[in-house]
Amino acid sequence: MRSKNSKFILDTSAIIAVLKKEKGYKVIEEIIGSSCISSVNLSEIVSVLVRLKVSEVDELITDLIPDVIDFDEKIGIEAGKLSKITKDYGLSLGDRACIATGIYYGMKIYTTDKVWASIDEIKSSIVLIR
Repeated sequence: MRSKNSKFILDTSAIIAVLKKEKGYKVIEEIIGSSCISSVNLSEIVSVLVRLKVSEVDELITDLIPDVIDFDEKIGIEAGKLSKITKDYGLSLGDRACIATGIYYGMKIYTTDKVWASIDEIKSSIVLIR
């Protein structure tokens, strides 16, 4: 469920940038306290950490991840509708879940994925961190 304090939604790539201290990570560190992620993106982040053989995944997630918004029926429908406008850009379900959640709740969407900002129907909601 969305926290009343969440103003921004973070894509998996934004969280990975923080974990790896990649270019742009400081932008996310500044806003993470007012941010959330989609439950689909939470699953992606856990998958990345498991593949990297990170120990204490649960603890790291609890410490790092802001509020989590459930991927419910309404967001699922919005993510499905996005497939029409994103099909030529190769966006995944995780990408569309993040974007749909941000649009549904009227939040700015933080990502490292430059292609998102080139999609006219969503570019006004996108903030590239690098």
